[in-house]
Amino acid sequence: MEKKRSYCERCNHETNHSILHRESEDGDENYHYILHFMIVKCNGCDGISFRREFVDFESSYPDENNNWVPEISVTTFPKKLLIEQKITSTYYLPEKISVVYLEAITAFNSDCFLLTGVAFRAVIEAICLDKNIAGRDLAKKIDNLTKQKLITEKEAQRLHSIRFLGNDSVHEMSVPKREKLEIVLNIIEHLLNNLYIIDYDLENHLETVIALYHEFELLLNSNLECINIGDELPLAKIFGKSIRRLNGKIQDFENELITKINTGDFTNLSIGKIAAYGNSQNKIQHFIKN
Repeated sequence: MEKKRSYCERCNHETNHSILHRESEDGDENYHYILHFMIVKCNGCDGISFRREFVDFESSYPDENNNWVPEISVTTFPKKLLIEQKITSTYYLPEKISVVYLEAITAFNSDCFLLTGVAFRAVIEAICLDKNIAGRDLAKKIDNLTKQKLITEKEAQRLHSIRFLGNDSVHEMSVPKREKLEIVLNIIEHLLNNLYIIDYDLENHLETVIALYHEFELLLNSNLECINIGDELPLAKIFGKSIRRLNGKIQDFENELITKINTGDFTNLSIGKIAAYGNSQNKIQHFIKN
């Protein structure tokens, strides 16, 4: 069986392929060429693909032995990807951001570089929407991302570069070069990792510092599941080792908790006695599990 070196999407590089079927089409009297259409099978992974060869005899050139060699253009399907997305866990991203990011990758791999430049700019817009970042235009929104400490000044400079490139694509129909888009993709994926992917992995696999009251309340409710109804304990005992996650803000959180108990906004605990606990001689607030 005839074999050829051809690109394999599964193997992601050229491999030996067996030609399962071939059809050919000759050119007309005005232009001398031949088209070969082939169904091929990878000899490595057994994947099936399609190969098209355009043999252009009009562009033939003599080799070192003075034999005329025609130009051959090869197209394969599935086609060879220009880039591969580095963020594989796109389900961790908000839906609007995931859609725009994946469409940007698709546009890039379809050689639609003008649309890719627009799509990368749209990813930044989608992030601002998700983070409720206000601003009269994208430039102001990028600056506000920095003011809210979601990105650094250096990252803001990079995003402004993407904004410039996207604006040129939209307003001037300027097609960005592939090399520029590859740099932009690295910036975009770094940003998405920092804002979404890393935080998701961190929250689900590592302990993090509690900064907001609602986070404190979630952790408190989780720890209360191990406490018996009627038990009267200080917060330090309820939290145990996880109290380190409060990062020294236990008194602030306790004060807000007491306010919410008194107003009826938190019903899992009642306010108990103020007394010493364990070996400590200091009198501290106790709470009763409801």
